[in-house]
Amino acid sequence: MSNFVNQATGAMKEGLGKLTGNEQRKEEGHAQRAQGVGEQKLQNEGQSAKQNPAANQAKGGMQQAGGAAKENIGKAMGNPDMQQQGRNLRSQGKGEQEINAQRQQD
Repeated sequence: MSNFVNQATGAMKEGLGKLTGNEQRKEEGHAQRAQGVGEQKLQNEGQSAKQNPAANQAKGGMQQAGGAAKENIGKAMGNPDMQQQGRNLRSQGKGEQEINAQRQQD
């Protein structure tokens, strides 16, 4: 899903959760919207971030945090697919940090 779709869908879920009093739906929407906003910010960094190992290492940290949040939301919702997506995102972030830490040392 594109970051704009995540933002819009998340906002709709969050609003629906507020309207119906469904805290789980509200939290899921909030997390999805936040993920979309974060992805948009990363995308806006553009080419300069790709050439900057320190920025990429920070991006890896953000991926890890986002993955942990997604995994926890998946657990709370009983959604194993979301849990797995969170674990995958966390792994990608960890790998990104390790690769760029090595680049900075070289």
